[in-house]
Amino acid sequence: MTLQTGTLVVLRHGQSIWNRANRFTGWSDVGLSVQGVADAQRVGERLREAGFRFDLAVTSALLRATDTLAHVLRTLEQPPPRTVRSWRLNDRHYGMLTGMEKDEAALAYGAERVRQWRRGFDLAPPALDADLHAALVRALHDDAMPHADALPRTESLRDTLRRVLPLWDECVAPALTRGQSVLMVGHGNSLRALFKQLDNIGDDAIASVEVAHAEPLVMKFDATLSVISRTPLAALAASR
Repeated sequence: MTLQTGTLVVLRHGQSIWNRANRFTGWSDVGLSVQGVADAQRVGERLREAGFRFDLAVTSALLRATDTLAHVLRTLEQPPPRTVRSWRLNDRHYGMLTGMEKDEAALAYGAERVRQWRRGFDLAPPALDADLHAALVRALHDDAMPHADALPRTESLRDTLRRVLPLWDECVAPALTRGQSVLMVGHGNSLRALFKQLDNIGDDAIASVEVAHAEPLVMKFDATLSVISRTPLAALAASR
């Protein structure tokens, strides 16, 4: 018999106002769009209907993730779980691309170069100006975040993975090992980075991995925290 640990529900935040505007967001602290709020409420309703209750919630220091979590928990109608808000789950830092409209970036740097920065594993966009980076960090209001000088001003997906892993190792993995149910609300790139590690996805293959907005993924693990199943919530609900 395979021994199982707790359950992890992974969720990318609802649509943000810059997702709607087709801009590179990264560490810019923009909020949810009207659709994004509706997305989050819908997820909460679906989780409630499926009978989920969470012992731990983990999210980033960015509003679009923390607000998504707040709407989900409010709609879920359960006592608030222990919540960890960490910059380590922030979206990838997009450096000089931050705030640029994506078609504008393709014209400025070349479409193929921008594609490599977006989808590749090792390449990072040009670093953001130090003053602009410091302003981004100040806006996050996360007391546990290091000083801006100690943080990257751009990141590859590899860099993103390196900063996400301590959160997994120190917070999420122990909770799962204790048999707890965990809700993780993150970002497309921080979640892609984590999936690369958990699923042992190759450096080239990670380019094709997509994480949709507001589509929960239910993950089960064995006693060694190897993934034994990953099921979209919609498919799980349909099978009941």
